[in-house]
Amino acid sequence: MYRFFVQPQVDAITQKLAGYELLLRSYSHDYWVTPKDFTALPMEQQVSLSYQEITNILQNHPDNPEISLNLNRQQFTDSRTIGHLIHLKKSVKNLKLIIELTETPSLDELHRYVALYRSFGIKLSLDDVGTDNPWCPSVQDVLPFMDSIKFAMQNFRLQHRQGELMGSLDAWRQIADIYHLGFTLEGIEDKADVALAQKYNVKVAQGYYYSKPVPYCG
Repeated sequence: MYRFFVQPQVDAITQKLAGYELLLRSYSHDYWVTPKDFTALPMEQQVSLSYQEITNILQNHPDNPEISLNLNRQQFTDSRTIGHLIHLKKSVKNLKLIIELTETPSLDELHRYVALYRSFGIKLSLDDVGTDNPWCPSVQDVLPFMDSIKFAMQNFRLQHRQGELMGSLDAWRQIADIYHLGFTLEGIEDKADVALAQKYNVKVAQGYYYSKPVPYCG
């Protein structure tokens, strides 16, 4: 059994709700857990589940918050997945949909598929820059095609790389400015992290300080 949990994304300056990230979970041994294989559930079913969550969210939020979904490289380049996402975008009026790419696509893949996403107003964000997607020529190549990037502070903490965190954050903040990208800072855990997000003038903040991923209850 699968369902989406949601985690709020907050305007770093006003501290008001800006959107939700939908995170797939599977039910195993009486617990909801992160799936080991995100492709185990066909995208048609994932989009159907996300439709239910999105319509519930937008019914309760007339200000129309942004909705983020994660795709890996295989899903991003799959023509059926793109079709399902286009159907979702057309089915939900005024849906602000952002695809967070967990893996860096190749330049050829972007040239082939990005126009389809763009033509239906689906935005693209590169997830976990600095850790899962570190600075390298392939990442540099895709940045002009992105609308935003996400920097996950919790990855540095989990990898015991806290000493590198501030230097990397500073570098990626500058990269976002150079490429005119929105900047999301994830891993906000306390008021000091909130102040850090505001200091770096990030667009969106996300983390356990606001909420862990939970089932949406309205």
